[in-house]
Parts: sequence; structure tokens; C-alpha cells
Amino acid sequence: MAHVDLMRLALLELRRLQRSPPEGFLLPLDEIAHRLERGRAEIVEALDLLRALDFIEAPGAYLDGAWIFRKLTRRGDELAELIADERDWRKVKAVYADLLDR
Repeated sequence: MAHVDLMRLALLELRRLQRSPPEGFLLPLDEIAHRLERGRAEIVEALDLLRALDFIEAPGAYLDGAWIFRKLTRRGDELAELIADERDWRKVKAVYADLLDR
């Protein structure tokens, strides 16, 4: 699975898990890693990238196998909406393939 594919899955998973109204909570990394069929380190890396790119609002510190998450940013919510459908995701990847391969 490509790095961007994991970021997509993580973003969609966070969208599903976020609370309304937004409040911080601990994400169990092992559970998410199992659900997404990836290692914990890969999940942490994807979450850190989503945070650094301003797609999620989260302190990012994790303790005892958990990662603190609050919500998707407006930008993250817009991206999640755009890439939720697998066919749309494939189109986005095709358009930005050169950039995503870096």
C-alpha cells in the first residue's frame, strides 16, 4: 500500500471516529493499525503527516499505545469528502501521480 493510500485510509478512519462537538480523545494505535492492516509505526507516521499538512487537529503525542486526536480541520474534512469514494480517489491519484511519487 502506498504511503498516500495509508494517509487516505487514516483520514477517513479519523473522520468516522471524530466526535461532535469536537473533543480530544485517545486513539488506540494498535486497534487502528489492525483495522487498517498496517504497523503502529506506519500509522503514527501517517497521523503525523496529516497533522503537519493541517488536515487534522491533534497534539500528536501518544502515550501507552495511544495518540491524541481532536478533529479534522476544515481542509481535512474537505479532502476526506473528495477522496471518500474509491473511484474519485483513483482519479485524484492519477492527476497528481508525479507529485505523489516523490
